[in-house]
Parts: sequence; C-alpha cells; structure tokens
Amino acid sequence: MMNAWDKARMLWRVIGPSRQPKVFSFHDCLPDVFSGYIDLLLSKRYRFLKGSDLADRIGSRGFRAASGPGSKRREALMTFDDGRRNCWTVIFPLLKKYRIPAILFVIPSRIADTNESYPSLEDYWKGKVSWENLFLSHRRQPYLTWRELEAMRDSGLVEICSHGMEHRIVGVSARVLDFQHPGVYEMPVYFDEWYQAGRPPLDSQWGIPVYERTWAPFASNEFDPDRRADATINDFVKKNGGYLFFKKKDWRRRLFEFHRAQKVPHGSGRFRKLAHGEDLAWSVTESRAAVERRLKVPCPFFSAPLYLVQNGVIASLSAAGYKAAFGGFKPRPRDRFCGPRKPSFD
Repeated sequence: MMNAWDKARMLWRVIGPSRQPKVFSFHDCLPDVFSGYIDLLLSKRYRFLKGSDLADRIGSRGFRAASGPGSKRREALMTFDDGRRNCWTVIFPLLKKYRIPAILFVIPSRIADTNESYPSLEDYWKGKVSWENLFLSHRRQPYLTWRELEAMRDSGLVEICSHGMEHRIVGVSARVLDFQHPGVYEMPVYFDEWYQAGRPPLDSQWGIPVYERTWAPFASNEFDPDRRADATINDFVKKNGGYLFFKKKDWRRRLFEFHRAQKVPHGSGRFRKLAHGEDLAWSVTESRAAVERRLKVPCPFFSAPLYLVQNGVIASLSAAGYKAAFGGFKPRPRDRFCGPRKPSFD
C-alpha cells in the first residue's frame, strides 16, 4: 500500500479544482504502489481516457476539459515512457485487471525482436513463477519485445506510440545532479546511463555520479567526465552496506559530501565532439515509421525524452505527422501542439 507521504502527494495532484484532464507519467512501478494510485483515482471518480480521446483537445494551456453531458467528471490519462520490462511484468497485468487504458511510449531501437517468453505478474498470481524470477527477467531483458507489444496492442487497452528512435542521453557539463542508485526491482534509476554503458554489473554502478545531461539531438559536444572518482565512491557504497546503503534517509547527502571530499576539480573532464548523435528529424520520423511498420497501427503521439520540448521539436513532430506531443510538467503557452504531464510516482 502507499505510505502517507505518497498518498498526500497523489491527493495534492488529483483533487485540485482544475477540470483539465490530468496526464500522469510513469517509467516503472511496483504492483502495490501502482494499484494504490489507481484505487485512489477511482475513489475520486476519475474517468480514464485513451490517448485518442485527447487528440482534438489540445489548447493553448494544455489539454482542454470535455464539454457536454457528463463533462463535470474528472479525467486522467496514464502514460509510460521507455517501454521497460516493468510494463510487461507489472503494468500490463494491472491495466487488464482494472480495465484501464494507457499509452506506452517506446524506443524502437531497444525493443527486442525475439519470440522468447518472459513472466508477468499474472504468472506470479497463478503460482507459476517466483517473485525472484520476475526480478531476474528485468536483468535478462531490460526492455520489451515486439511480441509483447503485439499482445498489448491486441488487448485494446494499450496504445503504442513513439519516444524517439534511440533516446540517446549525453552529458553536457561537470555538474553532478545525482548518483546512480536502485529503483524498482533494484534496477538503476538512471536507466539510460546504465544501458548505454553496456549493462555492466549493477553492484559496480551504485554511487557513480550522474552528470548534467540532455537528449543527444540538443548537443553538438559531449562532456566526458574524469571517472577516477567512480570506483572510489562505489567502494564507499559497498563498504557501507551496498544496496542497503540507499535505505538510509541521508544517503544522497552523504554521497555529495564524500564526492566533494575526493577533491575532484570542478570541470574535471573534457568536452569532445559528439561521435554518435541522434538527428532530431530522423529520430521522430523513423521511430514513428518503426512502430507503424511492426505493429500495423497508427502512431499519433510522441513523448519527448527527458520531457524536453525545445529547439525545433514541435516543428519536427508536426512535419512527421504526429497529432500531439507529451512533454514536461507545465503548459507551454506558445506550443499548442504539446500537452503537459504530471510527474511520475515511480
């Protein structure tokens, strides 16, 4: 069940006076937590929308409320970015249980083309698989397969749309934003950094600094940090409990203090020409084509990586034929094409 703090945060976001549809953004979520959110929204009599319900309701301040009979009812749309394995093991079974629609934004280059079957929460409920095996499947295959996306499509509950062709994330400065730490199923919170590094062993990643970053189309140069501190901080985490270190309330403060104590010079590292970028027009066009080609369904919506809607994204999306985009958490009055979302609760 949700703890008191999570429930308070959720209530703050769902019972406000605005009748605009509330668009929620997730990446991963544990079963009891996601069920708690759904139960809370249902108790407040929210109606869950499909993405197609909002296609014609983009206004200058985001998504417009419904009009006509029954329009006083609150509305919500559930969205999930990246297409991680959690969407198969946890989210899809719960969407089916509650009969709730959602939009799944996927990264086509990371979707596996295999017929191998992976377990889900439904298998766990039936006693066919252990909780540990659910956890291990996330390490074996971090992202979804095309076969799983086809099953989601056929359910009629999940719309599959684009999140960019590669979702390549690059560092842009020496400023440390955070440290790599475990999230849902003990998988890295900073999934892109871990995945792009070749999926190294997780215990070697905890505590590694995460630097200021952006989506590759917005960078011409990439910051290559001095990584000498990585092993030192990782050893510090291991000596202080490893995974359990992150159960301590002050773990982030302790890591920032330890990082400063290493006397890593400000700006330590170097900038280099981005060797492998991701052309914006190509990314939004090819990712839409890949979804439509493989799944034989329209791909009308785009979710911006890192929630970034800037530097020509709207123009590129419009030219590529998208109906709407989902970006950050605040409306952008000049971008009538783009709808805001609420921060995720994962």
